[in-house]
Amino acid sequence: MRWTSGVSERRQNGARSFAADRVQWARSVRTDELRAAQDALRDSRSYGIAITGERDIGKGAFQTALVRSLAPDIYAQTLRSTMVGTETPYGALAPLLARLPDEDLESPSATMRGIMETLREDAAGRQAVIALETPGGLDELSTATLVNLMMTGTAKVIVVADRTSDLPEDFHWMLTEQRIREIQLDLVPSEKTEEVLQEVLGGIVPRTVAQMLHAMAHGNPEILYRIVGDFLVSEQLRSTDGVWTLADDAESTRSREIDDVVRARVEREPTEVQTGIEALACARRLPLERLTAVFGVSTVAAMDESGLIQVEDADRHSVALADPVMAEVVRGWLSVPRRRELRALVIGPDEPPLASLGVVELLGYAAWTRECQTVLPASHAIAAAGAALKLYDPRFALDCLEGLPRVRGLWATVQRLRANAHLALGLPIQAHAFLEQVSEEELSALPPVDFAAFVESLAAVKRSTPGRGAEVPALIVESRTRLLVTSGLTDVDDDDVRRAMAILELVEFEDAAARGDFAPILERLELAAAGAPGWDDELRLRAACVLMQAQVMVGREDEALATLHRVSSELAGPAGTPRVRHEFGNRAFDVLLYNGHWRQCLALVRSVGHTTVPGLRIEGAQYELAAGVALVYAGRGSEALSLLLAAIAQLEQGRARPYLGCAYAATAFAFAQQGDAAAARNYLDRVEGWVWPCSYSVNASMEFCADMARRWIGERGAAARLVEAAREDIRSGRWTMAGIKLVGATVDAGPEELALLEEVCAHRQGALAELGRRLARGTRLRSLPDLIAASDLSAGLELDTLESRCTAVGLDIARDTGDVRSARILQARLDRLTGLVEVLPVVPQSLGPLLTAREREVAVLAARGESNRTIAEEMGLSVRTVEGHLYQVFSKLGITSRAELGGLL
Repeated sequence: MRWTSGVSERRQNGARSFAADRVQWARSVRTDELRAAQDALRDSRSYGIAITGERDIGKGAFQTALVRSLAPDIYAQTLRSTMVGTETPYGALAPLLARLPDEDLESPSATMRGIMETLREDAAGRQAVIALETPGGLDELSTATLVNLMMTGTAKVIVVADRTSDLPEDFHWMLTEQRIREIQLDLVPSEKTEEVLQEVLGGIVPRTVAQMLHAMAHGNPEILYRIVGDFLVSEQLRSTDGVWTLADDAESTRSREIDDVVRARVEREPTEVQTGIEALACARRLPLERLTAVFGVSTVAAMDESGLIQVEDADRHSVALADPVMAEVVRGWLSVPRRRELRALVIGPDEPPLASLGVVELLGYAAWTRECQTVLPASHAIAAAGAALKLYDPRFALDCLEGLPRVRGLWATVQRLRANAHLALGLPIQAHAFLEQVSEEELSALPPVDFAAFVESLAAVKRSTPGRGAEVPALIVESRTRLLVTSGLTDVDDDDVRRAMAILELVEFEDAAARGDFAPILERLELAAAGAPGWDDELRLRAACVLMQAQVMVGREDEALATLHRVSSELAGPAGTPRVRHEFGNRAFDVLLYNGHWRQCLALVRSVGHTTVPGLRIEGAQYELAAGVALVYAGRGSEALSLLLAAIAQLEQGRARPYLGCAYAATAFAFAQQGDAAAARNYLDRVEGWVWPCSYSVNASMEFCADMARRWIGERGAAARLVEAAREDIRSGRWTMAGIKLVGATVDAGPEELALLEEVCAHRQGALAELGRRLARGTRLRSLPDLIAASDLSAGLELDTLESRCTAVGLDIARDTGDVRSARILQARLDRLTGLVEVLPVVPQSLGPLLTAREREVAVLAARGESNRTIAEEMGLSVRTVEGHLYQVFSKLGITSRAELGGLL
């Protein structure tokens, strides 16, 4: 442990050192642009390059990195001039002018000749390149001199500008004819951020951490550089056991340098534009109509022409600041009185009607009100909290609800939202306490649909609270009875009652799925997913999500895939709410995993992952765990390890306890697949000490991975545990899970277990079921065609470990039965798999037909291309004897020509 701590400390120090080098950072983050710039400068037709990009995107650091990369083949001279502006003659070339003798300064032509001669002497026969750092622009004489240097081939030029239109007119034709190449520096994608952080930090950089840092920097690599440096110094970004984690409360703070850049840019604008910038920074987003009504058409047009705003191309035409960094910095320097003044200017004395606010506008309005230290009206607070929860920002949801008074008609809804927020933060006990504070009178005041939503939250909280999960079925029965009584006594809309009843039935379905009781609810799920009375489109799709998970568990894998594709086709429509998409992602993972489509699992995990910092904090580690589980199920333990270790580091730091046991078990299985029994036992010990409420799906993966790890490292009784678990699945109608466990348990099993596997697969659908049936039948009856078919099915699913098992068993049978041709094919297949599978689950036991010493000697010479006569002379044999030996060799190895000998000896 001390050694690990020392390694982490050295890694932390090394990362700080690297992150302190802005040029090295630019070299890492801009590899593609750097290569393009180098190629352009080496092109014989090129006059140079123009580096363009928004302010504070790292153009200067990129230019420096480029200049350093050109040495020693190219002579590069960086000219840093303090004489900026277009009015200072030769201002950009002042460093070169200072080196010229007085006679070279008498006329522009003499000055130009002097500069050319100086550059030629400095370059000493090499290509010369001038890199300019002139933030104030180029004067006429500097421009004329540079054009002459480029056109005469004396030097190429590297110039930096925000955009090419800022360059002198003399450069424009060169750009048009591609004699000057534009190298545009844009925001970097999240994949590039991951790659750079991996290079800079070393060790394991979780994708979640990389994405959070990327979101904080809004994709700007220069801002990312400063954030990473700040977090390393403050140790909010720290390496523990080789994995980098980000503190749960880590927030990006803008440096003074960025603040100065933004302030300078804002202060150059007219007063009315500055006020508009401040208002948009506070509001986040405003309708275009409202913005023009407050600030006037001319001011908004000026902001648009300056590139300060971005108008959403939709019916509402809402407006936001184009640069999110500017918005954050401006908000940071505004005082509370100024925020209130701006709020009064834009919103006025009355609160905006909820119907007039889009989701982003509502959240911006709520944040602005909170930043003014004002309590939100209850209706707006509840709406904003609900929107924040849909976007996985439970902390902001709690901020919105802070300070609300206890009102009879609203309190149950407020407490429900608070409970949902605490549950998302991994605090189920606190969530339960909030719901218990709601009185019977307050519950009775709720409309049917709101009451059903309250029960839904209470059920979810109870399932997540230790010792409370068993209370859910009784809660559902009691709530259904109460709803029926209430609807009969009051004037309640029948449609509302039907929808409330549908919500309660969905709660029942979800609870049964969480306990693994899929078979009893299957028929009712099919009716609900088809659109029964009271089931609107959102509820119908949520029921379909539970249905596809139930179908895959009970052995109807093909039907589950069909349901998955049907639901997926509707996600883009109005019913595809964030909640539906979230439930689809979670349950679709099981459908794909238990159909053997592990690559699609990885694609699903990547596509449904969050991109906002709050969402990544809540669920980012779970997506890394899911990817690791998919890989370990596929037998790719070495690929899974970095993901699983990253997930564990984050889960241990956070509060997502239901997933931690599964992460430990999957990691143990991954180490076992690599043959590292000690590391596998270490994580198995952690599984033994872990207890926390979790769904059947998570618990089943944990138990399967743990038992498979034990079986893989040879622990006694592991196979028997898998068989017993499979029998329990059979009793509960979970045929798919039973089949998967039996495949793992029957590596060294007898005919009884193999027959059971064959019987289970008969109750299932899909390629995995057929694979299991063929494997069981082939092993039990020593049927080579079945084993070859199983091996082919495994190959089609890219299940290398399972393919190696089928191949090894088939190879033994082929050798034992004297099927030399099949043995040769299977041996070649196993040889290929040996390079892919680190530890074979089954090793061939039969050595097959062996060559005698004399036969091997003859075969080796024949493989070299020697003729029969040469072999006979070298070994002192007759030609006929050599021919006889070769006949025996060809017969035993199942070949027909000398050319095939080379790969077999």
